[in-house]
This record gives sequence, C-alpha cells and structure tokens, in this order.
Amino acid sequence: MKTTHAHDSNAVPYWGEMLDCDGHLYLEPKLLMELVGKSGGGLILDFLEGFVGSEEDVKNRKRNREEVFSVKGISALGACDPHERVEALDLMGIQAQFLFPNTTEWEVRVDSDEAREACRRYNDYCIDWSAQTKGRGRAVGEVNMTRLDWALKELRRVLDRGMKGVTLSSASPPAGVSPAHAMWDPFWRMLEEAKVPAFLHLGTGGIVTTTPEDPMFVPRGFGNATDLKGRTFSHRPGGEESIGPFFFLNAHVSCEVWVQCMVMGRVFERFPALNFGVIECGASWVGPMCDRMDQFASVMARVGNVYSMKPSEFVRRNVRVTPFVHEDLTKLVTAYGLPEVYVYNTDYPHIEGGRDPIGKFSHHTRALGGTFAKQFFRDNAKQLFS
Repeated sequence: MKTTHAHDSNAVPYWGEMLDCDGHLYLEPKLLMELVGKSGGGLILDFLEGFVGSEEDVKNRKRNREEVFSVKGISALGACDPHERVEALDLMGIQAQFLFPNTTEWEVRVDSDEAREACRRYNDYCIDWSAQTKGRGRAVGEVNMTRLDWALKELRRVLDRGMKGVTLSSASPPAGVSPAHAMWDPFWRMLEEAKVPAFLHLGTGGIVTTTPEDPMFVPRGFGNATDLKGRTFSHRPGGEESIGPFFFLNAHVSCEVWVQCMVMGRVFERFPALNFGVIECGASWVGPMCDRMDQFASVMARVGNVYSMKPSEFVRRNVRVTPFVHEDLTKLVTAYGLPEVYVYNTDYPHIEGGRDPIGKFSHHTRALGGTFAKQFFRDNAKQLFS
C-alpha cells in the first residue's frame, strides 16, 4: 500500500474495521446539472465545469491511488465512481462510510416543487450508487421537510428502496413547527423502525453564498461585514463554500438547536431507538450543550416536569457527532465525558479531513487510553451502520 502518511495496518487499531461517518459523493458536472440543476449546484457546479478535464485534474487522477489521502475533490479515488470508492476504502482501512451530498444542499432546504423533485432524483441516484458498493459506501439521501405530506411519502419511498441514511435541513422549522412537534412523530417512527439514522450535516443550516430565498440559520445578515466574510476559494479542489469567521463559528448553531429540540421535546424519549448524527459541525459545542440541558432538567424536576433520563444521557444513547481533526478531543472528553458520542470521520475527499486523519485522531485516543480507540474508530458508530 502506497499512500501519503501511509499506516502499517498492523499498527492501526481496527484497520479494515473502521467506520467513517463523514465522506462525500461527488457528481460529474453534467450529472450534477441533471439531478439538482443550476440552482442546486451553484458555485460547486461553476467550479467543476471549469476544473474537470483540466491539466491539474488529469495529473491528480493519475496519482490518486498512491496518495489517497492527499488528492482531494473530484480528482480523488472514488470521488464519483462506486467501485473506485470501495478501492479507496480498502486503502484507508475503512469497512464502511457514509457519503453526504456535494451539492449546495439547496434541494433539501427550499420550499418549492423544483427543490423537492431535485431531492427525489438525487435520492434515486444515491440508492443505485450505494447498491454497487454492496453496502460499504452508503450515499446518504435527502428528505425535504418543508411539507409534511411530501416528507412522509418520500421517506417511506426511500426506506422501502433500501436507503441507509437521510439528511435533513436545520435551516428553518420543518413545515413551520419544531421537529419535536407530534405531527412529525410518524416520520421519526419510520426511521426508528427501519433502523435508519437521520443526519444534519454542515450546510444543512444554510450557506452564506446562496440567495436570500434560501433559508439560513443563523440569518446570513449577521455575517454581512468585511471581516466576517470568507475568501473566495476558486482554487479549492471541490469549489465548496468560502469559509470565514461567521460561517465557521456559527455553522453548528442550527444543529445544536435541533438536537436540543429533539432531547427536550422528548423525541428520543418517545423513540428510544432513533439514531441521529450531526456531521462536520465540530464537537466542542456538545459538552456545554449537555451541561445546560441537564441543569435545566434538574430545575424543572422540582416542579414536576421530569424526564426519564438526564438530557445528556439521551445524547449519549441517541446522538453521534464527528469532531474536526483540529479540535482537542482529549480536552473535550476529559472535561465533559460523553465518550460514546464521538465518531471517526475522514471527510474524504474534502480537504478539511487533512492528509492524516488516522494519525491526528490516534493522538487523542492514545492520550485517553482504555477502550476509547475501539469506541471512536468503530463501536460508537455501529448503531448508525446497523
């Protein structure tokens, strides 16, 4: 095996058994246009149309096997092709991987027939693509929740076809109410019975560079200041969202609010086997959130409003979160506990995952000792991959 920052498989814990909770599925420009259209592809489509087939793209594809962790974007091994993705997973020591959309995810956020139809087309593609990997590459579908009737029907359809994970949007209240509202109970029940996880992912709360008609939480106006805006990353391998202080520091907020609603709104009490993942939004917010919810629950118990478990225990049981490679995972677990919550991720083939995710995360698993490496690289994620 020749890879940049290659690892001796005998020295890496659970090599070949690791479960990766964050990968990405790229689409060739023509296919991206066919599935989600210009509105859905946005800046990513603009970038890919100029990059695919370029000298840099051709050069990168020639070396993507030898440098599997270094070649990023659509040039990476298995970025688009399901059979090559299996080859890439073998080179990275991964048993199975969730793959999230590499569109702007406009189609899961916007309340329009056009967006819902794009969502449906993308789902069909994901199901067929995943089948070609024999369950190792699990392309996560999308359920647009702006209309209850459509969301229930589409969820039933994709579950019946074998979808193994669905992405939701946290940009606005689903169909105008909380995700904890009783009208959404049939939705959560279907997922629980099918043993299929629901996910929130970076961007499902909206992105800065889309139009005002595309919902975003926190509202994009708060980021309308020169020093808060991101640079234009026209050179990035995937042409993704420009990252500035506003987006980077607030992208998790909509997901945190959503999890709070699910916990304090008793969704996980009503559906104890429902699995929920928050992906590529970091993990430093999880511990403080749990502390606040536990404190509030303790106060409410004095007046008779009692939960069957501490809010933090619902999070430990039902929620899984991917830390960034640059976060101090050792500090987070030492300060707040919650070792069951954190799961391994490469973000492959996005650049944020870096060239050595195994090495960077292993630094923390060694420091924490005990069974944490086993939990982090494999066991914590098993319920998502059931």
